Amino acid sequence: MLNLLAMLQKDRFSPRFYLAAATDNMSLQKAHLLEETEDKVEGISRSQFMQIYRSREVGQSYITSVLTTSIAIVHALWLMLRIRPQVILCNGPGTCVPLCVIAFLFKVVGIRWSSVFYVESIARVHRLSLSGLLLYKLRLADQFFVQWPQLQRKYPRAHYVGCLM
Repeated sequence: MLNLLAMLQKDRFSPRFYLAAATDNMSLQKAHLLEETEDKVEGISRSQFMQIYRSREVGQSYITSVLTTSIAIVHALWLMLRIRPQVILCNGPGTCVPLCVIAFLFKVVGIRWSSVFYVESIARVHRLSLSGLLLYKLRLADQFFVQWPQLQRKYPRAHYVGCLM
């Protein structure tokens, strides 16, 4: 995902907000490194880093995930009202589902702040992740990208983009 972000025209997407699960410190550290490189060139910081509750931890039971998903959706609503992003670029973790649900609900009621772009993990060769499957089946993402041709054949609304690493 960071390789994809490194290729973006930063002046077109500013300010940038990086959201990662409250239990995921490594992703925010990598995003900080990416932005530090840009900040040294420009001299101005145009990025912010935030943590969000995860809908479901790996291995968490589906029963208890109902409560954690509800909490994550309320937190996502607060973040979406605060940030009002034009673009949401997300990938597999359970952190993206609440944001995409809120963005979709805003579209349903006539508030279109965000376009949602979902990139499925390169590790997903034969089937989508749970997050990807939810976003695909419920049509929550405006654009859905996969990195393997067999996934695009299995999920025809997905766009095959090859390896993004």
